[in-house]
Amino acid sequence: MIIVPVDLTGEQKTVMAYFSVRQVLLVLPALAVTFGMLLKLNIPFLSFGSILLIRILLFLIINAITFSLAFIKLPSRDQYLSHVVLFKIQFWLSQKRYTNIQM
Repeated sequence: MIIVPVDLTGEQKTVMAYFSVRQVLLVLPALAVTFGMLLKLNIPFLSFGSILLIRILLFLIINAITFSLAFIKLPSRDQYLSHVVLFKIQFWLSQKRYTNIQM
C-alpha cells in the first residue's frame, strides 16, 4: 500500500492541476470583463490613440491587481493576498463608534 502525504495547509489545485478554484474565480471574470472593455470601451471626444492608451492601461492595471490577489502568498501571514484584503475590509466594517452620551 502506498501512503500519499496530504498537505492540509495548501490549496488543492483542481483546475488543470495548476490552479485552485479560488484563483480561477478571481482571474477569469476579471479577464473577461477587461477583455470586453478592451474591445468595446468608447470615450467620446478623444482621439483613437488616447482611447487605446486608456484601454491598455485599464486592462493592465485591473489584471495586475486580480493576478496579485490570486497568486501572491504572504509568507509572514501564510495567507494569500486576497484573504488579507478581505480580512482587513471585514475588520474596518466591523468597527463600532462609541459616543459619550451625557444625561
